[in-house]
Amino acid sequence: MARRHDPAWALMIGAFGGGLALATAVLAVCGTGSDGIAIGVRLTARWSFLFFWLSYTGGAMAVLFGPAFAGLARQARALGLAFAAALQVHIGLVIWLGVVRGQIPLQGAVLYFFLVGLLFTYLLVLLSFGIGTRNLGRLWRPVLLLATTYILIAFGRDFVPGAFDRKSLDWLYAAEYVPFALLSLVAIPLRLAAFFRKRLRVPAAAS
Repeated sequence: MARRHDPAWALMIGAFGGGLALATAVLAVCGTGSDGIAIGVRLTARWSFLFFWLSYTGGAMAVLFGPAFAGLARQARALGLAFAAALQVHIGLVIWLGVVRGQIPLQGAVLYFFLVGLLFTYLLVLLSFGIGTRNLGRLWRPVLLLATTYILIAFGRDFVPGAFDRKSLDWLYAAEYVPFALLSLVAIPLRLAAFFRKRLRVPAAAS
C-alpha cells in the first residue's frame, strides 16, 4: 500500500519540473535541432545525477561527517525517487534525439549496458513503496546496493572518460565532465569508509 502524505512526491515533482525547465531553456537557446537536443541530453543527465549522488552517499556522509548530513540520510529514498523522476526528462530527450537523427543514439553493448541501468532504476521505484522491504526481507538491502552501484557505474562510464578527453582542456567542456567524474569516483570510497567506520565504531566528526 502506498504511503500517505509521502514527502517523496514533492521532491519528485520538483526534480521533474526542474529537469523540464532546464530542457526547455536549453532548447529555447540552442534550438530544437540535433545539437540543441544533444546539449539538453547531457545537462539533464547531470541534473538527475545530482539527486542520485545525494541519495547514494547521504547515509555515508552522515556517518563520516556527523549530524549535519543526517537530513540527507533520512531523505535517501525520496532523493532516489527524485532521481528517477528527473531521469524521465533525460530519457525523453534521448528518444527525441534518436528520432531527429534517424537512429538510436547508442549502439551495441553500450546500449544494453545503459538499458540495464534504466531497468534497475524502474525496479527500485517499484520496490521503494514498501514492496522491497516487505517482500524481499533481508534480500532487499543487497538488491538495493547492487542496483544503485550499477547505476553509479553507468553514470561513471559516461563522465569519467569524458573528463580525460583532450577536449577537457576547454574550460566549458571540463566543467561539463570533471566535477561529475569526481563525484562518481568518490561515491564508492565514501560508502566503504562509512562501512568500516561503523564496523570499527569510530565516532563521526562533530558538526
